[in-house]
Amino acid sequence: MAKWLKQTAIAAVALTAVGTLSACSGSTGGGSTELSFMMWGDGGDTQTAYEDVIAKFEDANPDITINAEFFNTNDYDNILKTRLSGGAGPDVYGFDLGNIKTFVDDGFAADLSDGGESYLSKLTPEAAKDSQREGGTYNLPISLSGNGIIYNKALFEKAGIAEPPTTYTDLLADSKKLSDAGVIPFAMSAQDNWWPQFIVYYALAEHGANEELGEKMAAGEATFSDSKPWVEALDVVRDLTPYYMPNPVGTSQTAAQSAFLGGEAAMFPATWILSDAREAGLDLGYMNFPTVEQPTDDLWGTYQVRFGVNPNNGDAKLAASQRFLDFFLQDDTYSEFLSKVKLFPTTTGVEIGADVDPLFPDMQAAWEGKTFVAAFSPTDPSIQDALLVGLQNLIAGQKSTEQVLSDLDLALEQYRANNS
Repeated sequence: MAKWLKQTAIAAVALTAVGTLSACSGSTGGGSTELSFMMWGDGGDTQTAYEDVIAKFEDANPDITINAEFFNTNDYDNILKTRLSGGAGPDVYGFDLGNIKTFVDDGFAADLSDGGESYLSKLTPEAAKDSQREGGTYNLPISLSGNGIIYNKALFEKAGIAEPPTTYTDLLADSKKLSDAGVIPFAMSAQDNWWPQFIVYYALAEHGANEELGEKMAAGEATFSDSKPWVEALDVVRDLTPYYMPNPVGTSQTAAQSAFLGGEAAMFPATWILSDAREAGLDLGYMNFPTVEQPTDDLWGTYQVRFGVNPNNGDAKLAASQRFLDFFLQDDTYSEFLSKVKLFPTTTGVEIGADVDPLFPDMQAAWEGKTFVAAFSPTDPSIQDALLVGLQNLIAGQKSTEQVLSDLDLALEQYRANNS
């Protein structure tokens, strides 16, 4: 699951956690401390990787126990916000970069530089710079990945595609070849509104969007409608929609993922499928997502997961949370975790390569020389919600690119009014 983008949520009131490691809450007595840990997850290797780290931490720190909960990706964001706002927020949680300003303003994110020298010193210069937002170190990037397409080589061969496309024209042509061969080109759907974003952000990065554009929009110096990257990115979504899952608005992300894992769909537009695809026995390839005719230096890439720490549960829990972060980023623990989730490190001294997955060298080569861009609009939930609804309307054929951009501009105007 971006990956912060996987965390955008639909309404949720009460959800059952996928996994819980310790049933009790609060202090356990005898001077011990119990922490709560919250992360998105739909089971599988990724959740197990977190559970393994937690179990080892508890063995090494018998004075601390961790109650870990993993919620469905679709609902995680709303559950996290509800708990934090209600004063029952977790001690350590998976962080959505889109929430950072709100969480800092509302006092839900501790400044990790206060007592976190040991683990912060391990970060690469790029990760250290990225952790510095909103005037402090309020998030800890723990996994890195450029984004692209994992594809099924056998289905490409079935459609007569010898090499993966490197231009947008070739991508459209190859998508038609796959469709003509009876293969679903993209394991993409739109029932779960967070999922269609995975197409638009590739295009935004390659067409010139960046954080500076988002800042100009927030300052009233630009709009969605007059932004060439946004116009072109939404046109890419429109062009590719015929190659999505049949009835995309009526199809869940889970069904789309199952179609790829079952050998029915050729391309999955996210690298986090890799572990599950290996288990499914697929013969896989990797390619950057081409939405332009000439390759650019910019690629949609991101820190897949960030940790935040809640400062409101007392000094003992804050100190114990920082001990957990320090343990998490110890080289042996961290390397084993990354090997299981098949992601790349944010620290120096740890390498993840072909011994973890044969595609890793290809992925690293494809990202070499690229600038990772987490390209999107001002990070306000109201604008994000407008985008999610707009993409569903665009994919359903209910609104044009221009109409969706106009709706986004209305949300942008309201955002400015609320923050003036």
